[in-house]
Amino acid sequence: MGKRLQNSKGQKTRKIVDRCDLCGGELRRGETTLELWIGGELLVIKDVPADVCRQCDEAYISAKVSGRLDHFLAEHHRYRPDRYIGVPEYSALHTIGR
Repeated sequence: MGKRLQNSKGQKTRKIVDRCDLCGGELRRGETTLELWIGGELLVIKDVPADVCRQCDEAYISAKVSGRLDHFLAEHHRYRPDRYIGVPEYSALHTIGR
């Protein structure tokens, strides 16, 4: 997240605010939900720590969290989900044509 600069005497000065790459909005610590397709299976992972844009809600995940997610995804079948949800699926071929 944002860092504080120091002057030549080592005193903290202004804070540098991290900005969203998409809209330039300010990033704040928060959480996001990831929806991932793994081998034809939709996984929803809630409460993922991230820096979230206050304007457009784009989420940025740290390398540390990403590594932990990679480890979880490699072994997700060993965990019991909090709940199962039904997700409707539609084909654009039938709903909007070609």
